[in-house]
Order: sequence, then C-alpha cells, then structure tokens
Amino acid sequence: MTLMIKKIPSPKAWRIKNGFSLAELTITTAIVGVLVSVAYPNYVNHNNKAKLFDAKSTISAIPPIISAFIDKTGETPSSWDDLSSIAVVMTKNGPATGKLNTPITLPNSIYDLSITGPANSVYTLIATRVVDRGKSDPCAENANDCTEYGFSIKSCFNISNGASDIKSGKLSEIADTLNCS
Repeated sequence: MTLMIKKIPSPKAWRIKNGFSLAELTITTAIVGVLVSVAYPNYVNHNNKAKLFDAKSTISAIPPIISAFIDKTGETPSSWDDLSSIAVVMTKNGPATGKLNTPITLPNSIYDLSITGPANSVYTLIATRVVDRGKSDPCAENANDCTEYGFSIKSCFNISNGASDIKSGKLSEIADTLNCS
C-alpha cells in the first residue's frame, strides 16, 4: 500500500492564481485617479464648447427666417408663431411659441435664447446658459464664476441692410463689439 502525500502550494503560487496584491491595486488606483483628474476638465470644456457651437449654429439660422418673414408679409415678426409660418424654430419641448422676447431653451442645448427688437431696424439675439439664468454679472460677485459665464452668445441682425454679427464669450465683453450697421 502506498501512501499519497498531498503537496501544499506555496504562498507565492497561491497569490498568482487568485488575484492582485493590495499594493498593486493601490498603485493602479492612484494612476487611474491621476489620469482622470487630468482628462475630466478637458472633457467638460470640450463638451461646453460643442454645445456653444451647436447653439451658435441655431442662432445663425434665425436671421434669415426673420428676413423671409418680412419679405413675405411686409411686417416684422412679434412671435415665434410668426416665424413658424416660414420655418419652425425648435426647442427642447417642440416648436417655439409665444412672444419673441420670451426665452426659449434651444434643442440639445443648455442655452436659453431671447430676441429683442427691432430697435433702429436691429434685432438682438442673446443666448445664455441655463445655469447662468438670472445672474446679472457673476464676475462681480465671484471671480470663479467668470469662466462659466464665458459661454454666452450675442448676435445682431439689421433688417434694413442685412448686416449680421455673432460673438461668444462674456456678455460684458461682447456687448459693444457687435457690428450690425
């Protein structure tokens, strides 16, 4: 009769088969944390810029609609419904309705758009981020909010000569730089 002796595995062989050590996990977690802390701010910034450009393209499409409405009717539009007779301006909740100076939230965006005018034949379109709604000038209140407020859009459109301009940035900086004369 032979006696079988079972061999007990060494601790090193057991560790290889059953996962990683605590030190390896800690180092890996630290490396991933550093990479995320570097990449996340860039991701947020690019996401905000993409939404800014999407809002700018929507805003750029509105002056030709206003011009077409004036050409068709001989009157200036006073509501989003007037513009819808030419082309529908979409919001997050469907076609825009109500007065032109009533802010609408642009589709796929975080921007509210309102239109004022015509004052001296010039319509002014202002889009501010929804998170900035109601803030007069956050830079005066808290310097940390200035970077967030830099994503505003202001545009103008002159119905007498067709001139238009669009700028993005801090509203206080771009307010006087538009040229629609």
